[in-house]
Amino acid sequence: MKTIQIGNRELSVKDYYCAQEGSYIPRDDGRLWLYVNITDVCPGRCPFCVNPGRKSGSTPFDIQRFRDVLAVIRPHVYGVSFTGGEPMTEPSLLDEAIRAAAEIMGRHVEIDLVTGGIDIPGILSLGAAGALDSIHISRHRIDDLENRRLMGIPAASGNEIRNMVSALSDPAKVTLNCMLQKGGVSDLADIAEYLSFAAGLGVSNVSFIGMIEANGYCKEHYVNPGTIDFSKDAKFRIWNRFRDHEFCSCSSGDYFTGSGWIRFYYRSPGNAKPPYARQLVYTADNKLLDGFGGAEIIF
Repeated sequence: MKTIQIGNRELSVKDYYCAQEGSYIPRDDGRLWLYVNITDVCPGRCPFCVNPGRKSGSTPFDIQRFRDVLAVIRPHVYGVSFTGGEPMTEPSLLDEAIRAAAEIMGRHVEIDLVTGGIDIPGILSLGAAGALDSIHISRHRIDDLENRRLMGIPAASGNEIRNMVSALSDPAKVTLNCMLQKGGVSDLADIAEYLSFAAGLGVSNVSFIGMIEANGYCKEHYVNPGTIDFSKDAKFRIWNRFRDHEFCSCSSGDYFTGSGWIRFYYRSPGNAKPPYARQLVYTADNKLLDGFGGAEIIF
């Protein structure tokens, strides 16, 4: 186990790469991904959300405190994701925070935005939009109305996503995030249909994620990602399979839609908690945590 020093706190971090062929290769850089909760406010009501947001209220996010924290943790971070809550409920604050990350962390660090897709035009009009390396849009149904009904928000339509992809200088920046679940995308045929739909929008990347059984809905609608056998459809190609002991597993691959290939990532959370920090989390009330649900790191 490797340790890093952040402020007055020693933090245990992962000291190996995930195994592809059963062996774990040592890793010495000790860097983590930083998730930034711009706000806890979210107008959505996704039933599988493990951190349901407030519907309204003020956001106490302190941009100067955030900049100070970034300066301290910069050597220990290799990527930053802006999330929430719904970050597009605070576009001006989000814009300022992205600028701060790009300035302080430098371009060697990846910067992402994770959104439910409530304001696609607003994303494109962010002054700091050019600093984003990827834009992850949560979408869990193919049909617009079904997706909006599930998420409880006026989520972006397929046409809005298509227009966004067309407007970007790098269309590959857009990734659709889909939670696997019964009643939605739940088997190999559903995944194939979803990928064909995404490709039709001009999207190049899709991420499929297994639910954490965090509440009654998740338990009732849980789909075990490990039971989906991609070898049953020759249009799927799996490039790699990685495992982090019993903590999680993931795969990457692509799918031939008939007119071309679309890439996808496939992740299955495990049932055990690792004895080290897997990420850093900066909360909307200006705390730095050693992971989701972690303990505060005090400078």
